[in-house]
Amino acid sequence: MSIVVIDPVSSGINYLNAAQQLGVDVYVFSVDGGEQELGPEQHDKIRQVIRIDTGDFDAQMAAINELGTVSAILPGVEYAVAMAASLGAAQGKTHLSENAVQQVRNKFNFRSCLTEKGLSDIGFFLLSSDDPVTVPAGFSFPAVVKPVDMAGSIGVRKLYNQQELVEAVNAFRESLPNDTGFTASGRLIVEEYIPGNEYSIEGVVRRDGSVTIASITEKLLGSEPYFVEIGHIVGQGYDEAFRSTLTDYALAVLDAISLNVGPFHLELRVTPEGQPVAVELAARLPGDSIVELIKRASGIDLALETLCEYLSIDKPVVPQTSGVSAIAFIPRGEKSEFTRLHGLGELIDSPYYLSHQIYFSTGDALGSHQDWTSRVGYVMFGGADEDAVRSLVGRVHNEVAIV
Repeated sequence: MSIVVIDPVSSGINYLNAAQQLGVDVYVFSVDGGEQELGPEQHDKIRQVIRIDTGDFDAQMAAINELGTVSAILPGVEYAVAMAASLGAAQGKTHLSENAVQQVRNKFNFRSCLTEKGLSDIGFFLLSSDDPVTVPAGFSFPAVVKPVDMAGSIGVRKLYNQQELVEAVNAFRESLPNDTGFTASGRLIVEEYIPGNEYSIEGVVRRDGSVTIASITEKLLGSEPYFVEIGHIVGQGYDEAFRSTLTDYALAVLDAISLNVGPFHLELRVTPEGQPVAVELAARLPGDSIVELIKRASGIDLALETLCEYLSIDKPVVPQTSGVSAIAFIPRGEKSEFTRLHGLGELIDSPYYLSHQIYFSTGDALGSHQDWTSRVGYVMFGGADEDAVRSLVGRVHNEVAIV
């Protein structure tokens, strides 16, 4: 039994570990270079890397036919969701439905669907790549502008008036963003700003229609006008009323967009009135090590659950745990070049410390301050004491800095 994973450069790497646990062979479709380059650790878990244009449907169909033993095709990154679904459909394998793909890979379609179903009441409008920037009557600022088809907070910004919107749109159109080989279409959605705390809900939709909710994850964001995620906390003891409100809303969203199978990562905000409102939904494994956080906090392995569902096999018995886990990203601050970090040593000595990684070496140019590339590394914590874990996350953000 074997699977194909398309471009496992982000959360899709978790499929390699899950497949190894199940004894399933993995074939990877990738250019295996640049941002899509696989490391030695990934290569060790892969039967074969097939270097191929992952935007070419016909070439990938031919490669799958030549392999002959492929039981499932999965996306390793947001931009492979549509292709994995199309290839799965053509091969007669379990796959995300075309209707679901149209909702999750286009933020305007998603917002339109939720509005029609009564799950969102914010104003919004679409700007095509060459539309003049005009604001419909009745639309209220502040607002958020974002590409309809990008991920990682790329191109997302809060705006307070039409002039700021015009400036943001012009800057976006002058240089369309590219992420792991995918270039934005140029279409933008402008939405009324949703106030409130942000969360994400992760889980798996099964082929029989049942849903496993694995986590309500607290999102920690950097300063506006951008929406850079600087941390995630998993496993908190929410009261039952709050948990039920968010879970019921998530299930309604999944039903509205007809998400038929596989993992999901629903981002939402809870307004000051206690009403959840969806921000966006990805039909893939969550990034930012959330898969690992959930596994540590509860024992649920979203990658393993997804593979078992796609392959129609029983999942192995996994010990359940109960705790809190968190990841704190280290922001670049005002720096443009990496030198060294101050304040990390004492945190690594904490009994709640799990792991850390620094993405840059001395002298490296740092990424944009506007999206996920602004992060220079992370520290992960976990344990039974939520207050202690939460305090350590705060210390990373307040004490660790480039000097």
